[in-house]
Amino acid sequence: MLLLFSNRRRRFAYVFCSAAKYVAVALLCLPIAAWGDQLALDVRSSLLRQSVHPERAADHAYTLNELLQIAQYSNPGTKGAGETAKQAGIAAQLVRSNYAPQLSIKALGGLQRTPIAIPDNVSPQGYFISKTREVVPSLELKWLLFDFGRRRGRENEADQTALAAHATLLGIREKLAFDVTRSYFELSSAQGRLRAARKVLETALISEEATSAERGHGRATVMAVAEAKRQSSAARLAVVKASGAERTASADLVSIVGLPFETDIEVSDADLVSSESASSISVKALVDAAVRRRPDVLSAQNQVNAAQAKVDTAHAAYRPTISVSAQLFQNAGQVSSDGSPYSSVNKPGGAVFIAVEMPLIDGGIRANDVGLAVSEKSEAEDKLDEVIDRASAETVRAYNDLQTGMEERKEADAYADASKTAFEATLASYKRGLATYPQLASAEAALAQAVSAQVDATSDVQIAQSALALATGTLKVDSQE
Repeated sequence: MLLLFSNRRRRFAYVFCSAAKYVAVALLCLPIAAWGDQLALDVRSSLLRQSVHPERAADHAYTLNELLQIAQYSNPGTKGAGETAKQAGIAAQLVRSNYAPQLSIKALGGLQRTPIAIPDNVSPQGYFISKTREVVPSLELKWLLFDFGRRRGRENEADQTALAAHATLLGIREKLAFDVTRSYFELSSAQGRLRAARKVLETALISEEATSAERGHGRATVMAVAEAKRQSSAARLAVVKASGAERTASADLVSIVGLPFETDIEVSDADLVSSESASSISVKALVDAAVRRRPDVLSAQNQVNAAQAKVDTAHAAYRPTISVSAQLFQNAGQVSSDGSPYSSVNKPGGAVFIAVEMPLIDGGIRANDVGLAVSEKSEAEDKLDEVIDRASAETVRAYNDLQTGMEERKEADAYADASKTAFEATLASYKRGLATYPQLASAEAALAQAVSAQVDATSDVQIAQSALALATGTLKVDSQE
């Protein structure tokens, strides 16, 4: 059956179809936009991967900054925490989306056969059968206008949870940076000890050779030769131990950074520089800085704020809600009763409703929600106190370790200077024939050991400084966002 539309009906149908078309196009564009954002993120990640994983020569001396950049990108812990922070941010946006106006398109269509009772004086059979067939497209709007605190509480809770997740991510990155820094300088110390052990072995072999030659000319005893050989054997053992320690330190650093296991890392000596700026700050100032800036403290504080927002939301459940709903539709249908000819309708319709809802009795659901939220807030506050206590203790311990390390480095510098002076004096005496070569070799070995101790002390200071920066929340990391 062909339906004729009036001009008004045609205009309405045109407007309705145009609106439906634009809404449909917008809905289709959403996944396309999301795909575009993901594509941009993939391209950015690819560029970052290329920038932090350049091709390196086998003997490349990595700087600390290079290793930190590689570790921050490739470490699974940071990537997993990054996804958690991203999910928390999306969850916060989702809360806001749930409170935005909801507009939807709906279309109902079908056939219906309905027997309907009717008085006998109207129809002898006592009923009639109505047949309908219709299509009802509609545009529906739902919007929560006022909820007297529910929305604000849920948004605050989601925002604080997102902030806590980002603070946790920053803490993981700082901890990773500290682990890389510590392993880097431990490897530097191990390589320095290995160089010193090889130098001692070299001088011990020369001393053994010289003592054996003296024995051939009758100017050295058998005991002197045996002692020289003992020193050579001890030096070889020291080299083996130092080589094993160096390989272990290198493997640890490679594992933490995320480089291929076969990578041979040579640290850059340019990074072996220490600063004494942190030692001039009082312990109280450092503890105060830790409480203000440490990511775990910030995360715990955000969790307390989120728990408080949850309490506010639970209390808001006792208040009413006011919402509006509207519907605009077109009823295009036909109806027939007891086989009569179909009558048609093709008219627009609409409705607007304001709803006020106030729960009265819920069996204790709201009261239990309030009690649970208050308990969770108390738990979050206890965890915050625990984190603050731990931050204070770690800061004091890191400060003391730095002070001890700087004192040890001072003594190691003095030891190295004294060993250098002794070696130069022995060398001058040897050139004038006043000292033997074994004495010169012994002085040179002592100097090598002193330099190794100096490198160890400097590395310990660097590690202590990084530990103090980690304890106070001031350790710098490269952002991945």
